[in-house]
Amino acid sequence: MTSSYDVIYEALLPKLAKCDLRESAARFGLNIDSDGQIAINFLKRDYLISNTGVTQVDGKPVNINNRSILIHYVLSQGAGEPVYSFKPLFRMTTIFSSGDTGKASMMDAPLIKTFGNDVDKLAETVMKLGGKSESSQEPYSQCWIMDVLPKIPVKIIFREADEDFPVEIQTQFDESAPDFLEFECLAFLCGCLVRALIKTAEYGTVDGWE
Repeated sequence: MTSSYDVIYEALLPKLAKCDLRESAARFGLNIDSDGQIAINFLKRDYLISNTGVTQVDGKPVNINNRSILIHYVLSQGAGEPVYSFKPLFRMTTIFSSGDTGKASMMDAPLIKTFGNDVDKLAETVMKLGGKSESSQEPYSQCWIMDVLPKIPVKIIFREADEDFPVEIQTQFDESAPDFLEFECLAFLCGCLVRALIKTAEYGTVDGWE
């Protein structure tokens, strides 16, 4: 049965067919092979992007949303470099803002449910997906930086619970991210990241699941 996410992917293919992949590859610093396919690593999976679609190199199952976000990415006209200053997505828009209520955003809540107080499990999972530990500027917290896509780094912060607040896990995007993808696509990308973290923790591997 065709899902709504399959429909989204299929709707992007005509736009991909018209995309100048060599120009996109040059702008994002990506490799392109002799067949004109872009090679890209996304959440520790290798993909090839051609004018006809996106395929995963290892041939194992992958979530269709990962393939869709890669099309959005190469279609983007974004340019420049990340500034390595991070903020939550809700701080980049007036849409879906929940941060001022003290509640976890709807995108980060599944991470809290999955990892809870198990910061070691979170750290292991983040590093399996290519994240690197960073010195946190906040007390009672740990953080990691992940280059989710070239020029789109993401910070993941774990804040310990105390007598006043529950544990918090938050994803933050580089402030330059909207230069490369529109907010809706960044939210879509965040969903791919959150799913990858949860599935990698569940299966113990970065691949083989949808």
